[in-house]
Amino acid sequence: MNEDGSLVRLENIHKWFGSNHVLKGIDVTVHEGDVVAIIGPSGSGKSTLLRTINLLEEPTEGRVLFDGAEITDIRTNVDEVRTHIGMVFQSYNLFPHMNVRDNVTLALRKVLGMGEKEARERAHQELEHVGLAEKADAYPGSLSGGQQQRVAIARALAMRPKLMLFDEVTSALDPELVKEVLDAMRRLVDEGMTMVVVTHEMGFAREVGTRLIFMDQGKIVEDGNPREIFDAPKDGRTRAFLSHVL
Repeated sequence: MNEDGSLVRLENIHKWFGSNHVLKGIDVTVHEGDVVAIIGPSGSGKSTLLRTINLLEEPTEGRVLFDGAEITDIRTNVDEVRTHIGMVFQSYNLFPHMNVRDNVTLALRKVLGMGEKEARERAHQELEHVGLAEKADAYPGSLSGGQQQRVAIARALAMRPKLMLFDEVTSALDPELVKEVLDAMRRLVDEGMTMVVVTHEMGFAREVGTRLIFMDQGKIVEDGNPREIFDAPKDGRTRAFLSHVL
């Protein structure tokens, strides 16, 4: 933990891609148990901000602190830090030549050095967690998109992370498959998992999030209670965005 009790702290984060200034002085603090939903128009920097938390995108300027340590310090073992941060992407990133169980156990064995028996037991626990224990021997190609995304969630959870990051995890799914993924995420919320979620699912952001961040043009425009922002946004840009998506 940081001295202020936060799990994650981003301080004055700037990110350039060439001449494109994508993040412009971002400050964010995430406390244990927070469910932070990040919304905003395409190109506003949401995914870049999310990927900065685990340094999949290294900030051009600024500091990232996780669990009390500055992970932007060049002396930090970033790979070790990432074992404590689970991430689920829009694309499922499952290995098609491996069955579901092996997809979940791979990092447990290769990264954590876990034995085969223990890894299989943990994989079973997490597949059960997302309602897919019966699919352990199936291959990704035989699963629906929603099922593949739930396997990806189980794979991340198997590492026993302190924080989960979700990057538009339902945007590639057919509408009827979205609910099963959101239900799996809701269970994590109920269990107290700390989460940062980039999403277009406004109902999820409003009902499940403990905080809502609205981003536009690389800046945080509003940051506060989701229901208050949805019901009475203070900034004109937030009002205009919500009027188009609600």
